[in-house]
Amino acid sequence: MYFLWKRTPHGSIRVYSDGFSDFVNHVLSGKSRCRSLSLTEGENAAMTLVLSPNNEAVERCKIEEWIAEVIAPLGLSVQVIWTDKGTPGGELCETLSSFYKSPWTWMFVVALVVLKFMAGWKGLFWTIFWGTAAWFVSKIVISVFTRKRMGSTTSLARR
Repeated sequence: MYFLWKRTPHGSIRVYSDGFSDFVNHVLSGKSRCRSLSLTEGENAAMTLVLSPNNEAVERCKIEEWIAEVIAPLGLSVQVIWTDKGTPGGELCETLSSFYKSPWTWMFVVALVVLKFMAGWKGLFWTIFWGTAAWFVSKIVISVFTRKRMGSTTSLARR
């Protein structure tokens, strides 16, 4: 979603919410996570960030001051709202939500259903069996090649 920041005689300035939240998450570097943001329009635009700490030892005041310093050169004032993770199962619900929203999940589910109807249970079983076997073999082959490559670069570094 794009937020209109301000209109000028030369056009309007818009801020992309996902890009700005990615920027804030990058600035926070794992201490906290940006859950949401909003922006008011105008010369004295204010940004409201909804953050959640990744652990309980986070010093919220220092993070708020630091974010304000980083965003101030853009001409935005910042207000931070803190949310806690809530219920103990909240992390699992968030993971499942992202899992359900993934197109890869639905591609995999539909492919399995169609395979079952076209090839039956036996065909589904053997497809999953050989696909899993191929996955493990490829992991082993890739690890062998990367170890060989790392070994050859180590021997070159010793020279």
